[in-house]
Amino acid sequence: MNKDAMTSPIETERLVLFPYTADNLALFNSDLERFEDEFGVVYRGEELDCLLTGFLKKLEREISVDPDNYLFFTEFLIVLKENSHVIGSIDFKYVPKDGLTEVGYGMNPSYTGNGYMTEALGAFLKFGKTLGVRIVRAETEPDNLKSQNVLKRCGFRFLREEGNLWWETELQLT
Repeated sequence: MNKDAMTSPIETERLVLFPYTADNLALFNSDLERFEDEFGVVYRGEELDCLLTGFLKKLEREISVDPDNYLFFTEFLIVLKENSHVIGSIDFKYVPKDGLTEVGYGMNPSYTGNGYMTEALGAFLKFGKTLGVRIVRAETEPDNLKSQNVLKRCGFRFLREEGNLWWETELQLT
């Protein structure tokens, strides 16, 4: 893994989270093999179906429009230190309004059940706090118990049901 090539990496015991920038996302979208070589990673994240690739192309444009706030709407790749595999991603969904934003995440199902997402989300919340985030919300499908358990382990409490389930946590100021 080439951490020197990564912008604003977040490190945990077993993981490195690093954001797509306009440049590295353009490379990812155009030449995944070269992206892997440059960053010393192997992409094993969420399936690159037409929905995700379309989202990543849209994200590439959005990052270019608001470079000052890109950390609030770009994806952070989740990389295992032990083998440099990209296993998922995590993101804030928008620039905070009055300290409030939403988090989203996804992972290759073959890596679930190891505590990786709990570890990633915990570190990501600490990172958000340094950026002025005070309240974070998340949405899960009613039957997605794994995601609900991740949220609970990271201090989220159930907020409401509106088709999907909504969760919230307040980040403690220190």
